[in-house]
Amino acid sequence: MVAATTRTLELQLLLGPDTAVPVAGRFSYRSDRPYEVRVAFVSQGRTVTTWVFSRELLLAGLGGPAGEGNVRMRPFRDAVGLRRVHLELRAEGSACALTAEATDLAAWIRATAEVVPPGQESRHLDLDTHLARLFAERN
Repeated sequence: MVAATTRTLELQLLLGPDTAVPVAGRFSYRSDRPYEVRVAFVSQGRTVTTWVFSRELLLAGLGGPAGEGNVRMRPFRDAVGLRRVHLELRAEGSACALTAEATDLAAWIRATAEVVPPGQESRHLDLDTHLARLFAERN
């Protein structure tokens, strides 16, 4: 049986030094994909794009700079002292920057630990199924 947790968090899409707009990020985690987190960015009730990256990256990004390449994170305090996490996503020569409240993100990550405790991911991974899917996509 697959266990899962999903939560929609309000993120801020940074458009400039003093300009941000709210964006919904639907964070999903499933026990049959224990290493990955999916974030679907939703606008007007429909998914605009989905990113997949490691839960370990989110855990690390709450405590300090984390990631390299296409996904990078770092915690910071905003102008009023609120703890936030800066998330930078890069793809094909473009990038976007978002922020999330650290307490909201941390609460969701705790919910993923109830699905699969950190360090126990390999016990939930069905490697045969993932390999079969990978090879089927190549043919």
